[in-house]
Amino acid sequence: MDINEYRKRIFINSQYCTYYNVNNNTILAGILRSNGYRYSVRLPQDKLKQINKVYRKFTTILNCAVALEIILYIYIVIFPFYIQFMKLPFFFAVLLLSFIPLAGLYLTYILINSLYENYLTRYVGTFQRMKFKPEVRFIDDEMFKEYENTPRKSVYVLALMVLIFCSYIITPFVIKAFIDNEKFIMAENIANTYLTFVPVSPEVYAQRAYTKFKLKKYKEAVEDYTKANDFSLSDNFSNSILGVKIHYLPYKQMLEEFDKAIVQEKEKPAKYNLMYEKAIYLLKNKDYKAADNILNQILAKYEKREKVFFSPSAAYYHRSITRDVLGNITGAKQDLSTAKKMCPDCKFSQETSLIVSP
Repeated sequence: MDINEYRKRIFINSQYCTYYNVNNNTILAGILRSNGYRYSVRLPQDKLKQINKVYRKFTTILNCAVALEIILYIYIVIFPFYIQFMKLPFFFAVLLLSFIPLAGLYLTYILINSLYENYLTRYVGTFQRMKFKPEVRFIDDEMFKEYENTPRKSVYVLALMVLIFCSYIITPFVIKAFIDNEKFIMAENIANTYLTFVPVSPEVYAQRAYTKFKLKKYKEAVEDYTKANDFSLSDNFSNSILGVKIHYLPYKQMLEEFDKAIVQEKEKPAKYNLMYEKAIYLLKNKDYKAADNILNQILAKYEKREKVFFSPSAAYYHRSITRDVLGNITGAKQDLSTAKKMCPDCKFSQETSLIVSP
């Protein structure tokens, strides 16, 4: 196969191939490419040029209608009911998400094609229906040359689609880069724009939540972390929610939040970590006796070689503070010595570690 024949085969499968002649008959393409319309005469070039123009107008209308349907389906059906769809059985969710739009698109094709058929009947005359199956030997050279000289506007559309797709993939990395450089306002603005168009991204909700936390918009941060949980169908960001609430909830209410989280946590190491965070919160609020009790419990678990997620050296350091305040000077010195032996270079803090940078 030479290069010219290869190009003609590409042309045959493109929207630019709108007719071919067999003997003294012209077969026109339908909007649905499998449809063909056979005329008993060979149509003149001036009519074919007009038909080509109208055909391209109808395909443009079709492409716009399809794009609009897809956008409307995404924003009216998929995004508002995303969580409900994700909770459905996989097969049923795929069937529902694919069958409805495909049926709608097919009906759109049928409608546009029927309008085009009506135009052909009025402008050219009646036709005989048949399959549209062009072959290289039937291709008109003049039509092929016109195709070769026609600007490919579809390339720009394809480039735009690639740009949109790349933006969808790259934007979360851009937001993270701004967060890492502590440019939180810029990160929040980009996240706002992204979530306007893709309001179901748990990753970006978590990123925006972190920026809002850093900007001291605590209640808004909790809302975003909650959405991140919802759209990821998980509780991955529950600890971050708890960590943000520390900064604005009243003392007693925050203790209730800790107790609820500890009861709900089934994994022991994670439960011990929540208990440790509660102890630090108590210590920060000068409730030394309650903090000491919790630190005694979790360090006893560590000393029995149970798996823990909290930092044992930090726990010993903080218990040295509670013991010192409560009058156990010897115990305080022992804990401080243990903490320094375990981590000589550590700078211990009473800030929560529940909130992790995305």
